[in-house]
Amino acid sequence: MMARKENSAEYGRHVIKLETVKRYPIIVGDGILSGLEGYFDFSVYFGIALITDTTVKKLYGQSVLALLEATGKKLSLLTLPVGERAKSLNIVERGYRFLLENNIDRKGLICALGGGVVGDVAGYLAATYLRGIDYIQLPTTLLAQVDSSIGGKVGVNFEGKKNMVGSFYQPSAIISDVSFIKSLPPAEMRNGMAEVIKYGLAMDEELFRLLDQKKEKELNTAELQDIVMRCCQLKAGIVEADETERTGQRAILNFGHTIGHALEAATKMQALSHGEAVAIGMAAAARISEQVGMLDQGNISSIENLLSKFGLPIYCQGVNPDDLLSATRFDKKTTRGQTGWVLLKGIGNGVTNQPVAEDVVRKALMEICR
Repeated sequence: MMARKENSAEYGRHVIKLETVKRYPIIVGDGILSGLEGYFDFSVYFGIALITDTTVKKLYGQSVLALLEATGKKLSLLTLPVGERAKSLNIVERGYRFLLENNIDRKGLICALGGGVVGDVAGYLAATYLRGIDYIQLPTTLLAQVDSSIGGKVGVNFEGKKNMVGSFYQPSAIISDVSFIKSLPPAEMRNGMAEVIKYGLAMDEELFRLLDQKKEKELNTAELQDIVMRCCQLKAGIVEADETERTGQRAILNFGHTIGHALEAATKMQALSHGEAVAIGMAAAARISEQVGMLDQGNISSIENLLSKFGLPIYCQGVNPDDLLSATRFDKKTTRGQTGWVLLKGIGNGVTNQPVAEDVVRKALMEICR
């Protein structure tokens, strides 16, 4: 399921118009942030709060501040710590004080400049401050551009549980400049590629084959733009059909995440990055799919080879399988003690809400934890 893609002379780049409770554009291109004021109407806002983290601030803070200053609006900057520790209610409380102290009112705008953590926190602040103010996403990582910035899921962690406090709150625009991606360190590229591979496995066999047939793991600018656009279209189509996860269609986007989130919880979100945890989760979900008769054994090798080619792990040595099994019970897809698994009925064909016997899950976890 794909949303509409438009090649607009107005934007000069690829544009997806996403239709939810709010209609807004996803704009993808190379070097497009330099034309920021031409892609979004800042004139209706009295003040702008730029929210980023310490790493992104050093890399792009001054240039983006200069672009926003050109709008003539009162501008303030909030810098978050790097990583999952920023996704806490303490940081949210600090954000509320910052917005109050800088007189951001209902005519204020939040700009989220960074990866998935910045987008989640800034979006949650926007959703809850003054019962909701506008925000835009300026994602700087591959993971954020293909996944976390799209669809309005915002929130923070609580009591060691991933994204336990949050909301569905759509941005007013997403502007994805792939030039950010080209300067990412290898670890961040791996994080993003895990989500890209997820789309291929669960929704788009052609994307999986394109990645599988590449001899080199490096992606050029044209390939990056194509991949980001393709993933944005896939996710936008799902979000349009199931914005707040009421029909169950949006659950397809969680392929690999049940065990991935369990791994993050079991390792206290320190031993593995999100992408690495999801990669292992996909490897495990593929093995579960094979055990219940949905997936051919030969596909397991293809999936694991592709993950390995892009530097992603498929095993989690040293983790207790029973700890993982216990952590899956806190998954958001668990209802009345029954986890609805996202499995594969062939590459590119994910199926949702699948019941799986606990002994089958344990067998797969023992294989990946060896």
